[in-house]
Amino acid sequence: MDQNESQVAPPGLAPRVAVSIIVFFGGLIFAIIYVAFYASSFSLFQKIAVILVTLLVVIAILGVMWASWGMKFGKDWKEKFGE
Repeated sequence: MDQNESQVAPPGLAPRVAVSIIVFFGGLIFAIIYVAFYASSFSLFQKIAVILVTLLVVIAILGVMWASWGMKFGKDWKEKFGE
């Protein structure tokens, strides 16, 4: 790509970034609120487990979303720029 060629973001990039931010912070807020207010009878290890499970669910959601996008546009990128 030379300097005169403009970079165009692939379709679907902006919504995925927005959803990623919402899912990440939504999961974090859920974990904090749940542990602080609803899991008062849980032990420390159970509270840590709730937070870890929440993070794993968030990572799974984001992984599926970004992997599908990456497979679609990685193929197009390879065809366009040949490598």
